[in-house]
Amino acid sequence: MFLKDLFLPKFCLGCGFLGAYICLKCQKKLSYVRRDNCVYCGKPSLYGLTHYGCKRNRGIEGMICVFYYNNFLKKIIKSIKYRLATEVFRELCLIIEPEKLSKISVLKELKKGDFQLQPIPLHTGRLRIRGFNQAKLVADFFNRFLNLSVIDHLKRSKNTRPQAQIKKDKDRLTNIRGAFSTHAHILVGQNIILVDDVITTGSTVKEAARSLKKAGAKSVFVLALARG
Repeated sequence: MFLKDLFLPKFCLGCGFLGAYICLKCQKKLSYVRRDNCVYCGKPSLYGLTHYGCKRNRGIEGMICVFYYNNFLKKIIKSIKYRLATEVFRELCLIIEPEKLSKISVLKELKKGDFQLQPIPLHTGRLRIRGFNQAKLVADFFNRFLNLSVIDHLKRSKNTRPQAQIKKDKDRLTNIRGAFSTHAHILVGQNIILVDDVITTGSTVKEAARSLKKAGAKSVFVLALARG
């Protein structure tokens, strides 16, 4: 590890400090979600549960996020995604305050029956290029606290443009429509927790939930590292 740090030194993504990707000073720039919101109307909601009037037939039952997607966290996520720096993610996991994660355990109490964690999948072409799925990394991290089964039943059947590159909400919906597929007989009656790294407009998780519900899933919740 010493030789690795010598030849490939770590520099803070926030200030350039030598020795860590997220230095002690810049850790204070990370902003924890103080109140979760309904995924559809964006208004405050206890534990991020979808308001009764906002519910959809093939929609999401609730959404919990840990951080706000501010400029500093954006640098961290982009570094993980596009520079393939999985060590940055491991460092982020180590500095997350444990008490800030206590709310995710509420998910296990919301519905009767076991939940399964389903990371938002990458298309096989993009997975080959990147070598890993960042949503799977996030799911494995959350699972340290949830101790659930991590499944891989949802497939990215359409190689869409990155949602972050699309500005208009309408275009995001069009881009992601029909992007996922799954096997109906596996998911009938199951309670699923969709896991992603960042939620902005929610178009991706809404389309993924629609696919899971169409395949027979009983309920779909969303758990994300950050929200925009």
